[in-house]
Amino acid sequence: MDPGLLAGPDLLAEWEGIRAVDHHCHPLLRWPLELTPLRFRAVFTEAADPVIVREHVPCTVAYRGAVACLAGALGCAATEDAILSARDGEDPGAYANRLLERSGTGVLLLDHGFGGEAVFTAAEHRQEISLPQHEIVRLETLAENLALDVGDPSEWRQAVHAGLRAAVEGGACAVKTIAAYRSGLQLHRHSPDEVAREFSRWRAAMRRDGDHSSESTHSRPRLTSKALCDTLVFEAAACCRTLGVPLQVHCGFGDPDEDLALASPLGLRPLFEDSALRGLNVMLLHCYPYHREAAYLAAVYPGAFMDLSLAIPLAAVDGARALREALGLCPWSKLLYATDASRLPELYFVAATRQREALATALSGLVDDGFLSGDEAVEAGRRVLAGNAIALYGLRPG
Repeated sequence: MDPGLLAGPDLLAEWEGIRAVDHHCHPLLRWPLELTPLRFRAVFTEAADPVIVREHVPCTVAYRGAVACLAGALGCAATEDAILSARDGEDPGAYANRLLERSGTGVLLLDHGFGGEAVFTAAEHRQEISLPQHEIVRLETLAENLALDVGDPSEWRQAVHAGLRAAVEGGACAVKTIAAYRSGLQLHRHSPDEVAREFSRWRAAMRRDGDHSSESTHSRPRLTSKALCDTLVFEAAACCRTLGVPLQVHCGFGDPDEDLALASPLGLRPLFEDSALRGLNVMLLHCYPYHREAAYLAAVYPGAFMDLSLAIPLAAVDGARALREALGLCPWSKLLYATDASRLPELYFVAATRQREALATALSGLVDDGFLSGDEAVEAGRRVLAGNAIALYGLRPG
């Protein structure tokens, strides 16, 4: 345990009864599942190259820490082989639910846009996992699915609005954009002529690659045009404001498909400065290594919120350090808990454990340094773990 936890209140113990709201995560892989060493290692890295997964992930602090964390929970040796063997003979559903229960998670807000056909659908996930769950709409996936059935950009935007409204009325609690992966986060308004030209080019490319009724959606040309991606984000922002749900934005690091240089949340300033969007809440996801920039936005704009999901646990101790740096500027009323976990229940457990530990270390350090009282640290953690998400997403307290 970090020495900072020994001074002031035992925050982990104070928060033990709090069931956290994991406000951004992804579905599990369908079972039964053959869990190979490479598949296990792959969830603890954003690398796509198998050489990294095979040879270098085992040499990371995050991975070694994950193995140690799981060994303590599963009652086995702290080795990869022992962790993989711990599943043998277990009912996969019971095993997954047990790890999720031990993680202290109370509610899952799930983005089903990651994982493809290998993961559970929303309906299957609700059937297999006993925790309360809410859906997050992935904006670009919805927009791509609608593009071939409309005649022009205006109809496309109207169809997106209708799709988002239907999703929210059906229970979705947020909309998520992955514009950082497609064209970057330096948002600009584009002329109607430019949008029309780019839409025509994209539609023509989609038609060349096969009719959407007979070809897999994975084979379609992705939405990557800067003019279309920016326009889509602005349209979604306006729709989210009207519907009263947050717009989640991937910021900072992710897999190599993204140009990290274009993923700073500072490019989102137009969303906060546009008077027509006043009242919109924007949830900045991940943020690392731009967590200071995100903390600045949260400190000066009422509608900016942030988390450090994915950075914790993948950046190991640096993720915990980033959390304390974020708290130097970001109000704890605007910092949320999330894991960005996916695919394996083991990752859910490790990410949740490291999130709580990092939060306790950061807040205890602030108590030790005289910035917070013990009671203030306890209450700040309660808000980060659950209270802020309950308020932001309009959830019923558990």
